Amino acid sequence: MGKMLKSRGGRKFGYVIWGAAGLALLAVLVWLAVGRLDFDNPTITLKTPVEVVGAKTGLMIEAADLSSGLKEVKVTFSQGDQSKVVAERAFPPGGDRGETVEVPVTLAPQALGFKEGKATLTVEARDRSWRNFFQGRTASFKQEVVIDLVPVSLSFQATSHLLHAGGTGTICYRLNKEVKESGVLVGNRFYRGFPNPKGTKGEYVVLFPVPQEGPAAFRVELVARPSLGNEVKQVVSLHAKPRKWRHDNINLNDGFLRKVATSLPVPNPNDLLGSYLEVNRNLRRTNHELFQKIASQSSPQPLWSGSFRRFFGKPMARFGDRRTYLYQNKAVDQQTHLGEDLASLVTSPVYAGNNGVVVYAEPLGIYGHTVILDHGLGVFSSYSHLSQIDVKVGDKVNKGAVLGRTGTTGLAAGDHLHFAINLQGEFVDPLEWWDPHWLKDQVEGVWAGTATAAATGDASKPAKEKKKTKKTRKGKKKRN
Repeated sequence: MGKMLKSRGGRKFGYVIWGAAGLALLAVLVWLAVGRLDFDNPTITLKTPVEVVGAKTGLMIEAADLSSGLKEVKVTFSQGDQSKVVAERAFPPGGDRGETVEVPVTLAPQALGFKEGKATLTVEARDRSWRNFFQGRTASFKQEVVIDLVPVSLSFQATSHLLHAGGTGTICYRLNKEVKESGVLVGNRFYRGFPNPKGTKGEYVVLFPVPQEGPAAFRVELVARPSLGNEVKQVVSLHAKPRKWRHDNINLNDGFLRKVATSLPVPNPNDLLGSYLEVNRNLRRTNHELFQKIASQSSPQPLWSGSFRRFFGKPMARFGDRRTYLYQNKAVDQQTHLGEDLASLVTSPVYAGNNGVVVYAEPLGIYGHTVILDHGLGVFSSYSHLSQIDVKVGDKVNKGAVLGRTGTTGLAAGDHLHFAINLQGEFVDPLEWWDPHWLKDQVEGVWAGTATAAATGDASKPAKEKKKTKKTRKGKKKRN
């Protein structure tokens, strides 16, 4: 009897042991399965940012998997219906859990039979998990790129032959391919070029401000900035007729200073002179920066038709006037006037100088109520000190359309219109834009002559350059 009980107890104890062992084994298997199933995808990082691929472009890819480690990384380069594996790496070695690996890749599109244009870079990473029927978890990364194989070629075509200090210049040039941006550097300022309105693909025109001061002979640089590689430059030597600018003294009285202190934002309205100088210096500079921001976007085609319409009024201050401001017979400030002041009847209607689009119609600091029109190719006109504005941003207006009425807002001492022309934010002499002969010869004729030369196959000698001597004489007679 005792032996029987002992035998039964031994079997029960054995069952417990085997059951515990089975549970332990099951726990180990569950632990292994859960660990190998993995709940995190691999990570992929393009360590070398790339948007443009040249003839030979190297980049670095980082990949990792936190839970089970990497099994493989594959990099594919595709264009159209062609797809080529450019890098493939299996693990081990490396690829341990949580370890980041680097995969260097060199893209050589021509060797792959690819052409210039859009392409796709794809990176795929797979881990060691048991997910997807033991195939592992995967992650992929795609980057759209542009293949750029041909070096940029920049060539000068033609320029205005009659330049005046403070006026407008025109340059035409040719590019063999599209670039990120192109234009001309005048000093440290860059002016963007636009497709030649009369030219063929690859021909461009840029309107730029001629410096007000400096030697008659000066240089500018044509610049082409590709998406990949260094910018291409070509120096263009120019000659401008100097100008003798008028000098004017402006006497400030307390009544005018009080008006400025109460109508414009100043830190201390009780300090009349200090408030005026704050406005005339710092607010003026801020306003000009806003002009540049507004003029940073322009229609790629000319919107104007013929010369600009001149406001019918008596000329007061002229473009380029050097002003000295006097208070109690003492010089307190100096500024340059950058437009034409025209006085007529009080609250006279103000007309659009030419066809354009309203890009600004509200108060603008020292200029008071202002309307700014975009005329295309970086050309803008502005109408300031208005007492009322009759248009809104986005309106398309024709030459002669009423924009508002003259007034005394801003820094105006009396009712008048301040009219200005600026090129991509830099003010130039409006008198030229009122002159139909100048516009035809020195702006539209330059790009039209270039296009004519290209059409006749004589692009090396633009049509406008062939008549340079004759037109120069004619232009000088008109200016003098």
